[in-house]
Amino acid sequence: MTTVTAQPADAAYLALRLPAGTRVTYHGTGAAYRGRWTVQPCACSLCVAATLFGRPARRYELYTLDGKPGPLVHVRHTSVTPIVGEAELNEATCVIPAKYAAVHLRKELRRVFPGVKFSVRTGTGKHRGEITVTWTGGPRRTSVSAVAAPLLARFGPDDRRIARVDVTVGGRRYCGVPMVSAIKLNRD
Repeated sequence: MTTVTAQPADAAYLALRLPAGTRVTYHGTGAAYRGRWTVQPCACSLCVAATLFGRPARRYELYTLDGKPGPLVHVRHTSVTPIVGEAELNEATCVIPAKYAAVHLRKELRRVFPGVKFSVRTGTGKHRGEITVTWTGGPRRTSVSAVAAPLLARFGPDDRRIARVDVTVGGRRYCGVPMVSAIKLNRD
């Protein structure tokens, strides 16, 4: 059994969360460079060598807002915070319970892996934020994890969630941030 948890994610996932060109505020140790930049995955020799060995990118390079290379490379993911755009500021954030996130996950798994039967259940009591996915044959755990992990996506120092779910249950539409604390994967 594999469990994907919402505990602090590793640096590789956090570094990959921001697409190239994302506007950020740098607040790292280089005080002279604090301010607004855009980020790109780091292309220093250490990061390039790591990717050649199959490790994911872990750091960023700072670029100016008009896309020109900036002064810093190999910047930690904790040293930058994404700048929230106008559309995101005006959008109300709703919380989706794990049971509705489970419905969304079931639909996504059926879409990505047609013909494979998945059992997607939520926990009860103090474990109500957990989702358990069980299936026989079909895809490997890593493939299923790639579909399930976005429900746990977080960023920033306050672990603010960025994952959004849009699902219809019983004819009613729910849209918002899923409150999922862990996803357990069981392949029989």
